[in-house]
Amino acid sequence: MKKFDISNLMISRIVDIYSYTLEEETEAEAVTGHALLIVKHSGESVYTVGKEEWVADRDHILFLPAGTAYSMCVEKEGACTVIEFDTVQAGIDPQGGAYFTNHEADLVATVKNILHYWGLRGPAYHSKCLSEIYSLLTQISSIQSYAYTLAGKYSLIHRSVKYIEKNYGEQDLYIPMLARMSGIGETYYRSIFLAVFGVSPTKYIQQYRVEKAKERLVNSMGSVEEIALAVGFANASYFCKAFKAQTGLTPSEFAEKGRRIG
Repeated sequence: MKKFDISNLMISRIVDIYSYTLEEETEAEAVTGHALLIVKHSGESVYTVGKEEWVADRDHILFLPAGTAYSMCVEKEGACTVIEFDTVQAGIDPQGGAYFTNHEADLVATVKNILHYWGLRGPAYHSKCLSEIYSLLTQISSIQSYAYTLAGKYSLIHRSVKYIEKNYGEQDLYIPMLARMSGIGETYYRSIFLAVFGVSPTKYIQQYRVEKAKERLVNSMGSVEEIALAVGFANASYFCKAFKAQTGLTPSEFAEKGRRIG
């Protein structure tokens, strides 16, 4: 089956365009009466459609076709723009989902133009809005195409990688959480991570923790157990096993060698 390209949408009528802010922990269940583009300028909302879970935030625009049953929970309060419209079926059923945008400046400017024209209701405002919406859909499609390149794939998981680097000492670096942070499914997240780094996200986290442990072993007098816990390992036994598998030395041997050479 041919993959749906959001730029193939044919709009028959713009229903409404508006902005709002919902408080954190606001929840709702509904069925879309029209197709929706949900653009978050700040904050984060999670939409559940069937077994799928999509995140709408500054880096992800959400598209929901008409007739989509969903539940929504606001994780972080923030401003949001909603574009409601009707579509013409063109042989390929529109597919809902979160589209990665990386908060591109041109895309943000397009959304602002759409809001401006719709609110102003000046001459030819409807056609101007329609032109800008088509431009928005094309921009989203172009960003998606880039996302299939290696650099684009990295941009998808960039936020979670930086989170790992900052929070490697925490033991609750769970893959579902990191995937959700990236706005993509867990299976896709794992495949992207493998394509970019050559290892699974679990292995990457372990390797990163071992590298940080090396620094501590040479530059501090902490015990092996203290260092193991500091870099995110659950216990010293697991730490020693992972450390030796990666370096060929026990933590104590590595520390002694490092201090002798350094």
